[in-house]
Amino acid sequence: MKKKYKPRLLFLALLWLLPFVASAQLVQGKRIEFELNSTMDEDHQLYSLAEDGVLLFHSKEDFYRRKMTMDFVKYDSTLVESWRSSFVAEDEFALTKTFQNQHFLYILFKKKEKTDIGVLRIDLQTGDKTYIEGNLLTNMDIEHFTILQSKAFIGGKYNDRPVVVMFSFFDKTSKVLPELHANHLLISEMDISADDEVLFVMLKNDRNCQYIVKTYSYEGKNLRTLNLGDKQKTPISGRILNMGNGAPMLLGNYAEGCSPLSIGIYLQRLDNESKTQYIDFSDLDNFFSFMNQKKEEKIKAKIRLKKEKGKEVKLRNRLLLHNIVPTPEGWIMIAEIFYPEYKSPSNGTFSNWRNYRIGNEVYNNFRFTQAIICGFDNRGKLLWDNSVSLKDVQSGELNPKVQITHQNDFHVLAYPDENQIKTVIVRRDEKVKNLESFDLKTSVETERITDTNDTNLIAWYGHSFLVYGYQTIRKDNLTNREVFTINKLTYSLKDGKQ
Repeated sequence: MKKKYKPRLLFLALLWLLPFVASAQLVQGKRIEFELNSTMDEDHQLYSLAEDGVLLFHSKEDFYRRKMTMDFVKYDSTLVESWRSSFVAEDEFALTKTFQNQHFLYILFKKKEKTDIGVLRIDLQTGDKTYIEGNLLTNMDIEHFTILQSKAFIGGKYNDRPVVVMFSFFDKTSKVLPELHANHLLISEMDISADDEVLFVMLKNDRNCQYIVKTYSYEGKNLRTLNLGDKQKTPISGRILNMGNGAPMLLGNYAEGCSPLSIGIYLQRLDNESKTQYIDFSDLDNFFSFMNQKKEEKIKAKIRLKKEKGKEVKLRNRLLLHNIVPTPEGWIMIAEIFYPEYKSPSNGTFSNWRNYRIGNEVYNNFRFTQAIICGFDNRGKLLWDNSVSLKDVQSGELNPKVQITHQNDFHVLAYPDENQIKTVIVRRDEKVKNLESFDLKTSVETERITDTNDTNLIAWYGHSFLVYGYQTIRKDNLTNREVFTINKLTYSLKDGKQ
């Protein structure tokens, strides 16, 4: 006699076999607006303090560049003001660089065409300020700035040669680090290991197609020099991963020879013994998963055919590498593929237009095509990869667009696109939810956003993002006002079956 299955049990069994999906529904929370002053040149930056809140850094100058005033406002996790502090820069001192660590924000000033510098330190808990002046010893062009305990390390170039100055806050003395000032070298990055009390200076040699990593002690002594790359594979950039139980690891992208176009990513332990691990873009399983399935399969088939014939496959792209994101199992590397273009500034209201030099070319606009995400374990082994379409997002600034948060096994990736925030959900190498869009709104029903500029997004704490930038707001179809806004977005990840 055949068993009879109850309809409800059969339905539940079939439902369980359906693919798992998740949806991240964004909700716009508190919004803060700051009216822009038409007689001032203003700039606003946000620094995430995670669960402790966020710091707003607002600088303003009159159009005659006579005096710069800086306001620092800390908000808690609900965007309620905690403290406020101000600072007025001395005449001729220009704001040059900033650096943030767990406890302080540091602002570097340099006197124009001179060697005088000033360092302002803001306590992120209290707003207390400390200001120290010193001397660079040389009138260098400053490109890098980092802090290790009570010393500032300032990197750049002088007479087209690299130079790094170590400035001590205690005795206000400066020292030029040795074995750096040479022809054909350019500082790529500077990074620190607070645990080991060392500074890493990464340099490019454009003539010999080499990437050089120099390690300096807290006292400024050169401890080790590591030469990476050759004419076939040359690292372009790198981020330091502090392993905790072993030598630090360098993770970045590499090119063929001296080209600025990346063909893959690499990992290198900084112990002078390990071999460099290279991973070509063409070897990533999901480098093209941001495309529709038909197009992805067509490109993959061409790559397989070339490899079967013994031909090399090199996918050349410009890559913007993010800071590495730590995870319980290791790290996540995020990088965005972009291409530069020159674009004349519009005659609109906003005038904060920056120029960026790439090689010998100068650009002021960029299009981002996709982001790649790679998960590594604590030993540097590639566990999975994925990619997300950025739909040709445009930006006048060459800075990271995609931000990432996680909940359980899922990662929510979000990025701004004009007046929208777009999200994608991935679970390792699986695309769980494709692109969704969320429209930013004003706090008043009778107002609407008519224009946006320099919209940025940062992953904040928990399941929240902060969106900030400049907007033109129209009220009752009559008048416009220009504002800088901060918006809190939260999401709830809903599980279900499709």
